[in-house]
Amino acid sequence: MNKKYVGIIYTILSAICFATGGVLLKVNTWSSLSVSGFRSFFALLIFIIYMIIKKHPMKWNLQVWIGAIANSLMSLLFIMAVRMTTAANAIVLQFTMPIYIIVFLWVLEKKKPQKASLIATFFCLVGIAFFFFDSISAEGMLGNICALASGFFYAIVFVIKRIPKSDFESSAVLSFAMNFLLGIPFLISEADFGATNIWTGVALGIIQIGCAYIFLNAALNKVSPIAASLLSMVEPILNPVLVAVFYGEMIGGISLIGAGIVLISAFCYNLFTKDG
Repeated sequence: MNKKYVGIIYTILSAICFATGGVLLKVNTWSSLSVSGFRSFFALLIFIIYMIIKKHPMKWNLQVWIGAIANSLMSLLFIMAVRMTTAANAIVLQFTMPIYIIVFLWVLEKKKPQKASLIATFFCLVGIAFFFFDSISAEGMLGNICALASGFFYAIVFVIKRIPKSDFESSAVLSFAMNFLLGIPFLISEADFGATNIWTGVALGIIQIGCAYIFLNAALNKVSPIAASLLSMVEPILNPVLVAVFYGEMIGGISLIGAGIVLISAFCYNLFTKDG
């Protein structure tokens, strides 16, 4: 199969895994730092096993640490956003991320963005605006700010592989370890260790973070950060849908129009451009 189409499949699988976060975080009742630490432990185990299988050595340098810190902050800020605002607000604001990616690549590679990238990004953001038209509000403003900041650091995660001497896998492992250690004091102070909090925490670690990052790593080896970020727009569509179905936090009917715009824009970009 064509390298680009394999990358598209990996990106979509990653987005589907990430999209489970909204509903799982809503169901889990632990504090943001507690659930971050717990899920990071299982994500760390999964990713270490993955690196052993791939025989990928651990690297230690400034670029790796920058990636790890960005990854850690992206994760923590998104959890905080989901807790302080709706899942729809959190994910739509986080997905201003393609704009940051275009700017980062412009700075890193001294190349102006392609017109197709700008057009596709514009229509994806328009689609998301439609999708969440009746859910964006001034309520939970701090959560909205956290989501925007999460999008900034998420963009760094997507461009890590373009930074000289960086290493996506090592940055991921370090970020999981950092969040796990940071969350331990908060986790041991929790009172509710019922089955729901345990299984959602494990699922968040293995599926929503561990598997998502494995698929994203594979995708970024085959398609560009911009292409991957646009395809990842599947996540802001699926995330609040899962929350609506399983948690009851409803979205408006106009979202269907937005979903169509996002999916058509992202897939057209990937099918009809050579960016990969």
